[in-house]
Amino acid sequence: MKRIGIALLVIGLAAFVLASSKRGGYDSVEGTLKSTFSSSEKSKKDTWESLRWVGLAAAGIGLVMVLVPGRKG
Repeated sequence: MKRIGIALLVIGLAAFVLASSKRGGYDSVEGTLKSTFSSSEKSKKDTWESLRWVGLAAAGIGLVMVLVPGRKG
């Protein structure tokens, strides 16, 4: 369980950092204008935002799997 938890934690954090950096480009004035007037850009922005949350959830599940002891057997 700990190996899977560590893998989920690492993958989740990597996905969160990557998606946060990509999503950060839409916080500028130019990015805001692009996402306001282009449905394609808005879709990309929403995709990166969703990936941020999925990465954070995966990291959280991985952390729980690492910290909570598994059954002995």
